[in-house]
Amino acid sequence: MKNYDPVKVLYAVIITLVSLYTLYITSAFFYVLILSALFAYIIHPVYFFCIRFVKNKQICALIPLGAIFLITVASGVMIVKALMNEISRILEIPNTFNGFANMDLRRIVGLFEPLIQTHPGKLTESIGAYLNSLVTDYVPQIQSNIFQISTVLSILIIELIVIVVLTYYLLVESETIATELPNLFPDRKVGVIFLGELNHIYHNLFIVYFLTCLMTGIIGGILYWALGVPYSLIWGILTFIMALLPVVGAGTVYGLLALYYVLIEDFFTAGALIFLGIIFLSIIPDFIMRPRFARNRAAIHPAITLVAFAAPVFVLGPIGVIIGPLTYGFLLAAIRTRKILGTSSVQTGSSAAGSPDDLAGSPIEKSAESPVGRSVERPVQASGERSRSGN
Repeated sequence: MKNYDPVKVLYAVIITLVSLYTLYITSAFFYVLILSALFAYIIHPVYFFCIRFVKNKQICALIPLGAIFLITVASGVMIVKALMNEISRILEIPNTFNGFANMDLRRIVGLFEPLIQTHPGKLTESIGAYLNSLVTDYVPQIQSNIFQISTVLSILIIELIVIVVLTYYLLVESETIATELPNLFPDRKVGVIFLGELNHIYHNLFIVYFLTCLMTGIIGGILYWALGVPYSLIWGILTFIMALLPVVGAGTVYGLLALYYVLIEDFFTAGALIFLGIIFLSIIPDFIMRPRFARNRAAIHPAITLVAFAAPVFVLGPIGVIIGPLTYGFLLAAIRTRKILGTSSVQTGSSAAGSPDDLAGSPIEKSAESPVGRSVERPVQASGERSRSGN
């Protein structure tokens, strides 16, 4: 029996308590960390492409973040400008808001004078008194709502800033993180295989999904412009956003646009939106673009993808769109890793007398093809060479 060391036990208890308390105080910020890691993973291919030419990690990390910021601001400005234009058109319609605002309340009430017993002047005074009391009673509640909205907005702005900063540092340190991650596993080789499978699965669930939705929005904007739909760029952005939402899809946008043109009796545009929308915004993205973007070895059944994105929303809310695929992908990577290790052990046992080249096509070799696998395989090989030289 080993000797009991109270100092080591005390250290272990203190470290455990501090770790649990750290998790507790970070729990409210947990989804911010998840979003930062996810954004860094999604835009990492752009960062990796830039690093080939710029050779500066900081600049390469700022390029995709700056592009996303400019696109977001430009889209917001266009949407606000379009809304302002439409509101101004509505206000310019005769006998609408301007006309009603310029009419005397006494004249409006006077129209109903034969039907009511109260004099129009007294009636308008009572209406004014009621409105004043209504405003006075609800002023504290309005002030409280304004304070709550401003508080939520300030917290949201802080969270967005933290997400951007964390994403920047995750991109800059991506190579170091990919190299050190396998050290968290008891067996480094298992860590390499698991992270390789996880990278393939997340590539399919997130990067391929995002690229497909982005291409759907671009094609949608071009389609709306070709059909003469006003604000085609804005509708294209909305198509991209709706395509990101599971179950909802891009059909919500072109379906509502087609319904609008049916109501104004423009049946040709309505039919063209339905027909071309189904082909270019539903069939081509799901059955042509998505399989081309996806990697064959990371093929995931569409039913699993649908459940991973849709089911957690009913439990966790909107954040379930992100947490769900992360969780399902983690479990799927664990299952595939177990299968790969089982297959490799059987092959090793059956071909123990064979040459090392016989195992060149084994699942373990394939799992090292990912960026995570390549970044980790070199330190593993180097450690093996040092051990052989020492013998």
